[in-house]
Amino acid sequence: MQDIWRHIYFLLPMQDAARAACVSHSFLCSWRCYPNLTFTNETMCSKEKLYERTVGPNVIRDYNKNIDRVVTYHSGAGVRKFRLQYYVIPDDAEPYHHLTSWLQIAVTPGIEELDLVVWKRRENTMFNFPCTLLSDTCQGSIRHLYLGNLGLHPTFQLGLRTLKTLHLSEVHITADELGCLLSNSFALAYLRLQYCYDILCLEIPRLLQRLRFLEVIECSLQVLEINAPNISRFRLMGHNVQLSLGKSWKMKNLMLNNRCAISYALDNLPSCAPKVETLTIRSGYEIINAPVISSKFLRLKILNILLFSWHNHRHYDYLSLVSFFEASTSLEKFALYVRAAQSKYDPFEGDPSSLRRMPEHYHGKLKSVEITGFYPQKSMLELTCHILEKTTSLRRLTLDTCPVNYRCSSIFHSKCAPMETADIREAHKSVLAVKTYIEEKVPSAVKFNVLEPCSRCYVL
Repeated sequence: MQDIWRHIYFLLPMQDAARAACVSHSFLCSWRCYPNLTFTNETMCSKEKLYERTVGPNVIRDYNKNIDRVVTYHSGAGVRKFRLQYYVIPDDAEPYHHLTSWLQIAVTPGIEELDLVVWKRRENTMFNFPCTLLSDTCQGSIRHLYLGNLGLHPTFQLGLRTLKTLHLSEVHITADELGCLLSNSFALAYLRLQYCYDILCLEIPRLLQRLRFLEVIECSLQVLEINAPNISRFRLMGHNVQLSLGKSWKMKNLMLNNRCAISYALDNLPSCAPKVETLTIRSGYEIINAPVISSKFLRLKILNILLFSWHNHRHYDYLSLVSFFEASTSLEKFALYVRAAQSKYDPFEGDPSSLRRMPEHYHGKLKSVEITGFYPQKSMLELTCHILEKTTSLRRLTLDTCPVNYRCSSIFHSKCAPMETADIREAHKSVLAVKTYIEEKVPSAVKFNVLEPCSRCYVL
């Protein structure tokens, strides 16, 4: 950088060169203490996508050289935010030499945010983050920590007393090592663990009194015990996790995202999460229908169920979801979202009197129901008719015959997602089925909306 200014001086008159010298000196001094350093594919490269295997080693080498020029010139003082996407040069004998030196320069007392993701092409190499940087070097000033695709193995308690946000993605860390990381993190408010496959059994300790948001996504967990008392929102994505929420007194918003999540929720949540008010279930596959249970969701008010598998719609019994209504005596809003399945179901075209009814079930507080991706499979018609007949409190019913996220936006001038002509025709058949089997059952006090395929985007 000094060489660049030196060439400029020779091209300027003496008076202008003097001014340029003053400006360059001030600029260089300010740059040495610049607080926010961000080095990513987007900020450092105009065209190349460095994570693609077609990019040659020379492109990545130039990327690293540019970062090295900036970081090594920086004094390290005054850094508040350091964000780095590090790309390993293929077949490099010392792939992390520069990365270690950059961290030693940037992670100094006063740093508040560290965001580091390591992109590598050889699976036999792993960068092990130097844990001393989080304790001795930065002196506990970090408030937000994001680490991805590396190893983190603390063997002692880290002094992260000001840490508020912790996000680990594809990080090799065990439950005991995570315990060392969290042992003094009394200010932690948001914890996200994603693809951390070395964690099998995890306890969220009670000392995390300020923890409000917890996300555990595909971590190969077998047992999860949550004792932090003030968590209000919790998202779990994983299969067959033994869950205990005994000490989470304020758990009100819970999201499950895995296979067979409907059955899992009905079998496990009423006893371990009795105070949940909003439950969102995203299921990739349901092997069996929703079971009948005797336990209750005493405080559940909002229930969202998202079915995104292409495989389970044809034979799934939607009427079995009445089990949720029976268990949720305070339920006020129900939303069901279904992926397009028009080519995978048998449409009902029989006598309406053959539709099943459940005369003993009544729901006195349910006010709003929305079904997106509605199609005239027999059990879906039965569920809709049941809601209309047995819900005296119902005030709004919306049936959207298009799949989830297939609606355009007039505000952002966006168009609907592309749909095959056959799927558009099936959606119109769904509208006809609504008029045939459902419309006449709608009480006058219910605001009834049937959303047809968008006339602007879907023209037959």
